[in-house]
Amino acid sequence: MLSAAALMAPVPAAPKSSLEVLLETIKKRDEQPKDEPPALPARPTCRGRLPRARRSPTPPRVHLENGVAEQGAVVVDAVMADKKPEVVSEKKPEVLDEKKPEIEKEKTPEVKKEVAVQEANEGKAVNGRVFGAKRKLSSVEPHDESPYVENLNEASKDAVACSKEPPSPYCSSARAKRNGKPVFTDSMDYVLQKKLRVWCSASDKKWELGQVQSISGDEVEILLVNGEVLTLPSDRLLPANPDILDGVDDLIQMSYLNGPSVLYNLQFRYSRDLIYTKAGPVLIAVNPLKEVPLYGKDVIRQYRQKLKNDPHVYAIADLAFNEMLRDGINQSIIISGESGAGKTETAKIAMQYLAALGGANGMESEVLQTNVILEALGNAKTSRNDNSSRFGKLTEIHFSETGKMSGAKIQTFLLEKSRVVRRAPGERSYHIFYQLCSGASPLHRKKLFLRDADYYNYLKQSACLRIDGVDDAKRFSSLLSALDIVQISGENQMELFSMLAVVLWLGNISFSVIDNENHVEVDSNEGLSNAAKLLGCSVPQLVIALSTRKIQAGKENIVQRLTLTQAIDARDALAKSIYAHLFDWIIEQINHSLGTGRQHTRRSISILDIYGFESFSKNGFEQFCINYANERLQQHFNRHLFKLEQEEYLDDGIDWASVEFVDNTDCLSLFEKKPLGLLSLLDEESTFPKATDLSLANKLRQQLSGNSGFKGEQEGAFKICHYAGEVTYDTTGFLEKNRDPLHSESIQLLSSCKSDLPKDFASVMIADSQNKSSFSRHFVVDSQKQSVVTKFKAQLFKLMQQLENTTPHFIRCIQPNNKQRPRQFEHDLVLHQLKCCGVLEVVRISRAGYPTRMTHQQFAERYGFLLSHSITSQNPLSISVAVLQQFNIPPEMYQVGYTKLFVRTGQVAALENAKNRMLHGALRIQKNFRGLHTRQEYHKLKKGATTLQSFVRGEKARVRFDNLFKRWRAAVLIQKYTRRRLAATMLTGQLKNIVLLQSVMRGCLARRKFKCLQEERESKVIHSKAKMDVKKTISQAGLCNEMNGEYHRQPVVTDLQGRVSKAEALLRDKEEENAMLKQQLEQYENKWSEYEVKMKSMEEAWKKQLSSLQLSLVAAKKSLVADDMVTRVARADTTPTLAQYDSEETMSTGTHTPEGTELKYQNHNPEARVVSGNSDRRINAVNHLAKEFEDRRQVFDDDAGFLVAVKSGQIGSNMNPDDELRKLRDRFATWKKDYKSRLKETKVNLQKVSSQDEKSRKRWWGKKSSK
Repeated sequence: MLSAAALMAPVPAAPKSSLEVLLETIKKRDEQPKDEPPALPARPTCRGRLPRARRSPTPPRVHLENGVAEQGAVVVDAVMADKKPEVVSEKKPEVLDEKKPEIEKEKTPEVKKEVAVQEANEGKAVNGRVFGAKRKLSSVEPHDESPYVENLNEASKDAVACSKEPPSPYCSSARAKRNGKPVFTDSMDYVLQKKLRVWCSASDKKWELGQVQSISGDEVEILLVNGEVLTLPSDRLLPANPDILDGVDDLIQMSYLNGPSVLYNLQFRYSRDLIYTKAGPVLIAVNPLKEVPLYGKDVIRQYRQKLKNDPHVYAIADLAFNEMLRDGINQSIIISGESGAGKTETAKIAMQYLAALGGANGMESEVLQTNVILEALGNAKTSRNDNSSRFGKLTEIHFSETGKMSGAKIQTFLLEKSRVVRRAPGERSYHIFYQLCSGASPLHRKKLFLRDADYYNYLKQSACLRIDGVDDAKRFSSLLSALDIVQISGENQMELFSMLAVVLWLGNISFSVIDNENHVEVDSNEGLSNAAKLLGCSVPQLVIALSTRKIQAGKENIVQRLTLTQAIDARDALAKSIYAHLFDWIIEQINHSLGTGRQHTRRSISILDIYGFESFSKNGFEQFCINYANERLQQHFNRHLFKLEQEEYLDDGIDWASVEFVDNTDCLSLFEKKPLGLLSLLDEESTFPKATDLSLANKLRQQLSGNSGFKGEQEGAFKICHYAGEVTYDTTGFLEKNRDPLHSESIQLLSSCKSDLPKDFASVMIADSQNKSSFSRHFVVDSQKQSVVTKFKAQLFKLMQQLENTTPHFIRCIQPNNKQRPRQFEHDLVLHQLKCCGVLEVVRISRAGYPTRMTHQQFAERYGFLLSHSITSQNPLSISVAVLQQFNIPPEMYQVGYTKLFVRTGQVAALENAKNRMLHGALRIQKNFRGLHTRQEYHKLKKGATTLQSFVRGEKARVRFDNLFKRWRAAVLIQKYTRRRLAATMLTGQLKNIVLLQSVMRGCLARRKFKCLQEERESKVIHSKAKMDVKKTISQAGLCNEMNGEYHRQPVVTDLQGRVSKAEALLRDKEEENAMLKQQLEQYENKWSEYEVKMKSMEEAWKKQLSSLQLSLVAAKKSLVADDMVTRVARADTTPTLAQYDSEETMSTGTHTPEGTELKYQNHNPEARVVSGNSDRRINAVNHLAKEFEDRRQVFDDDAGFLVAVKSGQIGSNMNPDDELRKLRDRFATWKKDYKSRLKETKVNLQKVSSQDEKSRKRWWGKKSSK
């Protein structure tokens, strides 16, 4: 601790620079004991405060007063102005009397430090300005719990958290009273003197834009836009921004930050569908209440590629994603606002962008489809919003190290179960019920016994079954698709719909009063039977559970009938419990489906979409819990954007004028304080069996009447002063909803059902009970279990702890009007929301603050290489200051703290640009050097490669020439022997054909001549036989007469003459017949000559065709033999040592033959044997065709000779020569066609084999040349 003597030390003769003083102060600070706070470094115009000795993580509660902070003026800290005036009065003259500014700069912090430490030791509250507000003494008990620290022993509190009178709308007036005289501040004085635009407020408190016309004392004459002239006092005026700043996308850019200017800017952008505006680190999203063209794949691509930088949810999600990958720290996007402000849609838009960034593996579609499922089961129509979230949701999206989406987890908070059984008129239950009734398939309707929505009591009681512009049937189809995408099985889907139908049918169960004590029995109707069937239990079991209770009296169980009210409550409790557990069950199924790969990563982005602040004409238990959650979220908002921010400035000892903000710590203390907090008193009253809602209200009024944030009302109501305003709560149903009772008979009913899902619900209910050992074999469960507010508080604290471990990004959703109509902008409503969520204070902190902060070491490491010259001192602080001075950054744009450098917005950009330029310059130098080095190496390699190629190509050309020459000599030799063999073969074939033709012709002529001779001989024999017969007859007749002795010569002669005449007539007949036969013979000869001519023409045609076929066959043999010989000669040339041909003369003498050479070559080369085998196969195929040709030709020749014989009549007299000739011609044509086709196929095969041989030779040549 520095004493007062240190302040009176003599001044050095030579003045020191601020940097030297700063370094000496840091050195002294290092030498001080660790328990003392460090001294503040001296700077020009330094008004820095010392860090407080011990600050609690949760700063003290303060009540903020608007005024100087809104003007942006610097507030002088009046520490201990009331408690220790003598200290200040003693120190100030000493400091002011000093004539040297360096001493004044060094001593002022020491005085304040001594005072602050003294007050900290005394443990007294400081009556001064903390965060820009006056703090007062407080005697409130310390706060017992906090989600940020486990044990918070010390905390302070303001006496007044919510003032009974609202703050004056003119708190930011341009004129303040000093000594009874009005004095203008700099900004307002400038506006009035220059007669610029101002905002003026008339008696109706509506701000209007006008122009200053004249000033008369404290009165200002204003010309409004509509031409009206007003004369108003100056304290009813606020400066207006120039028209060039109309519609700026960041409120920080506004010259004057006040309520009407902000409202005008937001309305200006809202009218042009620019619904997003930045307020420093916070994004303001005004609900357009219609479709706007700000979304889609093209817009996502522009934000991913940094082509757009306008305020957007995409920009917030992109910032969170990049920070997660860069820093490895989990991020959170906290979306808050009142009911109907568009929080759910904003959360879906953020998830769409993150899915696009981390997509390509299918997980993104599953994550997005969870919104459809949760909206159907957790959203409903309220009086303010057609799609209001009736539960809180934290979606934790996990990413891999490369930024790919790997899984997700969903946490839910406080589902509004009471909406299932009752709601306000004009509202609906959860969407899923109406979607199921409208869009279920006939199969579902049959299995679930479904009817229309107006048939069920739970749905029709509020007289609202449809939403304008919403098709529930289409929404149900989308729900089914979403369930399939999230991989919810068909069986689980059917169980889900069955339980929903059970809830609907339970509402149709009715009761009848049976006695004067109002006891009831269950009516046997359709609802009872259908509910029992869907649950899987019997009707009597369901009747017992709904109409009776078991009371244990000693060792006996007494069955008691319920009254009408009790029976209805039991039915409704069963329905609410089934739906609540069904909701939790579907969340578990979704998490199980989305859990793939989540265990392999620790990077995540959490999106919080929780119910907004609600204030209706009648507020119940649900609004009580919802607004408590919003208070805790507002505290988280304040903590990160106000408290921690400003505490860091003060702890590091920089100049900082604290900014006012509305702190809601008192309201949280009202809820959470033990044992006299709202939650504690509610739990305490819930434990009393005879407690009523009215007794709860009386207890709250008695215990909390001294708290300014609480006000008891008549008829069981009370008011709480929230950060968003006062809300009146009706205690009706508070105790029942907090207890959330479900009797043992209902649990026993669920556990005895045949369906698996009710059994699971029963097991969960039993596990949640506090006393698990209290149920007997009849499953009688202790009704005393953890209350709803206790569970909700634990969940909320856990949520806050999760958010505390992340880097938050805030989106404030604004509801433009209460009528849910587009293009309507209600100023009072919007301004109220802006004030409640502290947007104006955030802008002030962001504009006056230092968003860029680095430790001295980090700054030196990042920008130290930018120094153009070396400095003597190499410590990080000296290097950092030298860098700042080198780039001429003004001193007012940065501050040097104990451990960090704080830089205002836009200043680091110059350093980053210089860094990038230097890095790019280094890269260009490296690029050019590497290019030069690479080009030199390339030219060397190219020159060497060219030289090597020239030698290799020359050698290859010479080898190729030698091979070609050898191939030429071998080809000449092969051609000689081939031609000789072909000529000999042709001559042999021609001789054979000539001999065959001659034999056929000679045979034909010989047969013809033989036939003629045979006919002549036969005719002669016949004629001689006839003459011999006549002579023999005559001789026999004469001899006979002589023997008988009778010689009658005349009759005999007559008889003989008659016979002679007959013989002559017969001879004439024969001659005539012979003449006719000769004529027929001549005709046959003529026909035969014609046939001979035809046969000769056919033989000539056959000969031509046979010769063409023979030539084709010979050509094929020739090409085959040539290819074979070329292959053999090539092999002989490439292996001269293994196969050498003799000279042409020697080979002609028969000393060596090519066949012998080929065999010798084949014996030494296995590859040649393969080629030789291919050659032998080709020769065999051609020889087979040649043999077939010869055989067929012989057959056709024989058939032709046979036809000649048939025609001549030598053989086959019963055959028709014409038919036989036609058949022979057909057979010849068929064979010719078939033979040609086979000959073509043989040629193709030979070409393929030749190509393969050529390839093998090339490969072999390649191998040989490489050797």
